Amino acid sequence: MQLNEWQRAVARNYGDGDYAQFAVAGAISDVDLDQCGDTLFAFLMLELSDAEDCDSTEEAIRRIESARRQLDAAIDTLEILPPAAA
Repeated sequence: MQLNEWQRAVARNYGDGDYAQFAVAGAISDVDLDQCGDTLFAFLMLELSDAEDCDSTEEAIRRIESARRQLDAAIDTLEILPPAAA
């Protein structure tokens, strides 16, 4: 897939630049995305894609903020669990 400006910005900076090569190339293949080994990065690339109608910086931020809220809720849920037995 051809990367839009939001995907390129994330790829350039995500994981201390681990995926910057995709930002430079301006594209990522489905195989590379499937095999990148980082489902959060893959999620971001898909969620911010033109195919998912991400069409502005504001929309890109809204989508990532929504994911952050969901992750925060998952953390809150895990934090109230009793410690696991050794």
